[in-house]
Amino acid sequence: MALHGKVALVTGGAQRAGRFISLALARAGADIVVNHWKTGEDADKTISEIEAIGRRCLSIEVDVSDIKQARSMIDRVGQCFGRLDILVHNASNFNRCPFLEVTEEIWESSIALNLKGPFFLSQSAAELMLKGGSGRIIALIGNSYYENWPDFIPHAIAKTGLAKMMQSLAIALSPHIQCNALCPASFLAAEGGQTEAISSQREAQYDANYIITQGVKLHRGTPEEVAELVLFLCSCGNYLNGAIIPIDGGKNAI
Repeated sequence: MALHGKVALVTGGAQRAGRFISLALARAGADIVVNHWKTGEDADKTISEIEAIGRRCLSIEVDVSDIKQARSMIDRVGQCFGRLDILVHNASNFNRCPFLEVTEEIWESSIALNLKGPFFLSQSAAELMLKGGSGRIIALIGNSYYENWPDFIPHAIAKTGLAKMMQSLAIALSPHIQCNALCPASFLAAEGGQTEAISSQREAQYDANYIITQGVKLHRGTPEEVAELVLFLCSCGNYLNGAIIPIDGGKNAI
C-alpha cells in the first residue's frame, strides 16, 4: 500500500482518529496536509511526528465549514505541492440535543461542518485532482448511518447526507476520482480505554474493549484499524468506488 509521490489532505488531521490517519498515510509514503481548527498544540505534535517519518507536512488552520476558507486551503495545497491525490473528510462535530430542543444554531452547525463544508471542499479538491488525472476522496461517516440516535438527529442527517454525497461524487467524477465512505462504530481511543465515537444506543451493555450488542461480544476497533482501512481505500484498485463500508466488528449484521 505504497503512496510515494502522493499528497494527502486530512481534515481534522491533528488529533484523535485524524492523527492516526495522517500518520498512516505518511508511513505509506505520502506527503501530508494537516487541516486543523483551534488545535494548534496537537497539530504541532502531529506535524513533528510526520516530519520524523521523513515526509513533508503542511499545517493549515481553517474552519472547513467556511467555504472561502476551505477553497483557500486547496489553493495553498496547489501552491505548495502542485497536486492533490487524496482528501479524507474526517473533521466532525457532535451536537447532542433532544429533538424537541434542537435550535436553528445546532442544526446549522451540524450541517455546516458535516455536509456543506465537505461538499464545497470536495468541489475545490476535485478541480486540483483532475489536473493530475486522478484522485481519491474518502469520508468518515460513523455508525449513525445505520442507527438512529434521538439525541443526535441533525448530526445523523448530515452524516447520512455525506454518505449519499460520496456515492453521487463517485458517479460525477468517474472514472478519474474514486469516492468511498467508511462507517466505523465506536472504537477505542489512543489513551485511557475511552471510545472515540459515540457508544451506540444498541449497546445495551458497555465494555471498554468490546461492542456488546444483543448479548453478542464483538471486536471493538482501534484508531489504527480505522486508519488501516483508510489507507487501503487510498491505495486499492479503481474498481472500488461509491461504496459505503461498515467498520464495526460485524455489528451491522446482527
